[in-house]
Amino acid sequence: MNHSDFLEKDIPMATVHYKICKLCLLRARKALKQGNLELAEKRMEDFQRSLDELKKLKQRKQQYDRMKEFVVELKSKGVNVEHIARII
Repeated sequence: MNHSDFLEKDIPMATVHYKICKLCLLRARKALKQGNLELAEKRMEDFQRSLDELKKLKQRKQQYDRMKEFVVELKSKGVNVEHIARII
């Protein structure tokens, strides 16, 4: 897991979902070895849920980074971003 892919405040939750993904893969593999396809499928569904959450958290960071770049660009063009933020 690359911590720079997530907002600082989201890192604890990202870490939880990352660990869940790893655990689900291990459990799905074990279930497959035992021939328990139903349990393997359930573990893969759990894996997918946590993977989706990781994707959402990563997307939040990407949106934040784009917004930050936009603010820097506006400032470089002389726009008073703080004044705009107070109006909104």
